Amino acid sequence: MEKKTTISDVAKFVGVSKSTVSQYINGNHQKMSADTREKIRKAIRTLNYRPSKQAQFLTTRKSNLIGVVVADISNMYSSLLLKGISQYFEHTNYHLIIVEAANSEIKEQKILQKLVDQNVEGIIIQPSNDNSTNYQFIANNQIPMVLVDREIEDSPWASITTDNESIVTKVMSSIVEKHYKNVIVVSQPIHRVNTREKRYNTIVDVARLNQLNVKLIEIDESHYLDIDQITKISKTGKTVIFALNGTVLMDTIKLLNDNHLTIPDDIGMTGFDDFNVTEIISPGITSINQPSKLIGETVAKCLDQILNGTPLVDLKVQTVIKSEIHWRNSL
Repeated sequence: MEKKTTISDVAKFVGVSKSTVSQYINGNHQKMSADTREKIRKAIRTLNYRPSKQAQFLTTRKSNLIGVVVADISNMYSSLLLKGISQYFEHTNYHLIIVEAANSEIKEQKILQKLVDQNVEGIIIQPSNDNSTNYQFIANNQIPMVLVDREIEDSPWASITTDNESIVTKVMSSIVEKHYKNVIVVSQPIHRVNTREKRYNTIVDVARLNQLNVKLIEIDESHYLDIDQITKISKTGKTVIFALNGTVLMDTIKLLNDNHLTIPDDIGMTGFDDFNVTEIISPGITSINQPSKLIGETVAKCLDQILNGTPLVDLKVQTVIKSEIHWRNSL
């Protein structure tokens, strides 16, 4: 068996003390010359030395771990979000622990407790609910946390979201102008999920002002979208479906196609597109596109700034990133 390289081997190779190599590994470069840093870096690479994470933690009391908790990892929004987060942190000394809460408060609580037990330095979370008391133990453990995509009521944490209300209002204005009578809102359960509630409430507010009817259909693993519900409503007047996320949008378009309903002749279609495929679906679906990767980069930068000592009061507590409407031919 090949002998494992030790910190002593690196020190001997470079001709410095073990403490100097240890300082380099732990990021304490202030009193070290550029030449010494470069020699140690090359030695670590040449000797294929891998520092013990446990030893580093005992020395510095820093784990260099960041916990990232997303609601649904199968959602394309989450995938692009994670890409932005990971690309930012790959240029730092931090390592990511990525976990999925499956939109479950119970599972999320267990995950967060495990992350605390693993001594993570910080947490990025797409929260499953908007109750701040469920997350207070994170603050009690003095672990910095940043919220992404969804907000929490009376939250002491920074959040990165998109302009849900204004962007939905713009799409609803077009729906009103095109003389729709019914709006079918299709969503995963909206209760206590701040982003979904905002989108739905905005649709309801605009519809009420313009005498439109709104029907909410919530779907999940045990409740599927029923074509009979849609056709029954569409028979009462000009109808449009508004999907509140990309997964629901794709599922709804497939259902309409499978039942030979033509967009927009039989029914209008719009919603949030996390997959960037609405332009290639005939006749071209008017959609709201969120810059998911940019959101990921922004939330990662925010947490990194906090970890590097920037006080929360010096950061924007709530950062709102603009979404974009791609106007096509589905309304």
